[in-house]
Amino acid sequence: MVDWEREQELVRLLHRQRHLTADQAREVYQEGVKADRSAVEIAVAKGYLTQEQVDEVRGGPVREVASLRDMEVDPGAIGLIPRDMGRRLRAFPVRVRGDTLELAMSDPDNITAIDEVRRHTSLKINPLHVADPEIAWAMDTYWSDDEVVELEGKVAPQVEGISDEVDRIADLSDAPAIVQLASSIITEGVRRSASDVHVESLRDGVAVRFRVDGVMEPGLELPGTVKAALLSRIKIMASLDIAESRQPQDGRFGTRAAGRRVDVRVATRPTLHGENIVLRLLDKTRLYVTFDQLGMSAPVREQVEATLQATRGLVAVAGGTGSGKTTTLYAALHFLRRREVNIETVEDPIEYQLEGVNQSTARPDIDVGFPAHVRAIMRQDPDIIMVGEARDHETMDASFRAALTGHLVITSMHANDAPSAVTRILQMGVEPYLVSSALRAVISQRLLRKVCPECKVTRDVSEALAELPALAKRLQEHRIAVIAEGEGCERCRGTGYLGRTGIFELMRLSPTLKAMVMEDANEEALRHAAISEGMVPMNGDAMAKLRAGIIGVDGLLELYADQVTEYGREFSDLLGRGQ
Repeated sequence: MVDWEREQELVRLLHRQRHLTADQAREVYQEGVKADRSAVEIAVAKGYLTQEQVDEVRGGPVREVASLRDMEVDPGAIGLIPRDMGRRLRAFPVRVRGDTLELAMSDPDNITAIDEVRRHTSLKINPLHVADPEIAWAMDTYWSDDEVVELEGKVAPQVEGISDEVDRIADLSDAPAIVQLASSIITEGVRRSASDVHVESLRDGVAVRFRVDGVMEPGLELPGTVKAALLSRIKIMASLDIAESRQPQDGRFGTRAAGRRVDVRVATRPTLHGENIVLRLLDKTRLYVTFDQLGMSAPVREQVEATLQATRGLVAVAGGTGSGKTTTLYAALHFLRRREVNIETVEDPIEYQLEGVNQSTARPDIDVGFPAHVRAIMRQDPDIIMVGEARDHETMDASFRAALTGHLVITSMHANDAPSAVTRILQMGVEPYLVSSALRAVISQRLLRKVCPECKVTRDVSEALAELPALAKRLQEHRIAVIAEGEGCERCRGTGYLGRTGIFELMRLSPTLKAMVMEDANEEALRHAAISEGMVPMNGDAMAKLRAGIIGVDGLLELYADQVTEYGREFSDLLGRGQ
């Protein structure tokens, strides 16, 4: 079927560039409408223009590109178009080859955008089809004007100026080494893809550890002579009070490390042997992810995207601390901001700044918490509202009332799985009629480590699980004969794991489930009803990823170990702990 809006624009451009006369353009367009056939194809068939001329206007053959992060971006190409034009057109210049500009676009069929860039640059355009989150990543990485703290040297004079009286530093003659040390610690955290760097005060020194893929990894131990200087260096970078060591402090700064743009959130806390500092590394590359990259299966992704197309209702993302809820919320915002809508958020804190989204921070210390922000947002003509976390009755109730009055609301909450999220909402005091009327879906998730692809090997199930025959039997029932595991290599630092993937379950509120909510059904009843209606539980998603060799059996055991206390004997038996 012909997209006549695009067809009309293409014919208009061909006429503007004098490939078609006004009479020819009118003739082929009218014939095309009557025959429901492409007017441009008719023009080529009549000999009014060549296919090469059409391809030039359209921008040449479109090439699919999965990610811009692995491509070599030409610094000289970045400035070929103004930033405001690129952001408006969702187009990013990658490189120039001869007289052709390779242009990453989320909509490569937008010939108006291609023509505007062609006229501005006087270059032919070769469009690259790239997902919008990748476009956003490139823009924020290469077009960012955010002030950053240079890890090397920029604040060295400040460190050298710290007085002995304030920081009890005996010798600052080697201050440049302290600058280098702090820089190296942050760079190492980014290189390891750590989510957090822990700088911990010991009796006689400092220990540095990294949280990688949810697991703490040892780093290095430093002598006590550098402790005060190192802690002060980090506090200066985060604009914290270096004279205050008795109270917790929070700060943040932006920097570049290991070739990446990173926001660093800094939290200090006094302990027995001195201050501990945790640096949360908010890597910009982790922000721009699609649902596929999160690990969602195709059926779950399609259902999530369909759910987010709604104009009203509430979608909750549930999981424990560190389960990736915030990343999923940002992926949803990226998906939604393609539409011409007003998106308002309230977060605590704002982890990533998103172009085209009105973000705000909850400030309960001045009585402007989540509920107050939600009520204020309602007067800002919103289409979509994101509430970073609904952690109490007032916030949850305000979110549901916003959803009920004609807005799409997405939020996160703590719950073990999708059915228990519903019962937790009810336990928080939200009226059943609000839940039944406004709740559209619950996405529940957790993160499991992925087997390193570089050192992955396969083992027979019966051999690998000789000590867990019940689990081996379950895997064989699922037709899983072999499982993957990592032997350990340089890339995964000998752990056998590299990165994490999400496992998900999506419970959409059907009429049956809505009725059960009104009847105050328990979570076990909700779970069975949801599964009977097609919901794949998290352990089913984990089983599929185990079969595909994405995760190892350790990930499945980790999931089952948590479910022992949640669901009872069924999973105890699988772990060999049944009676």
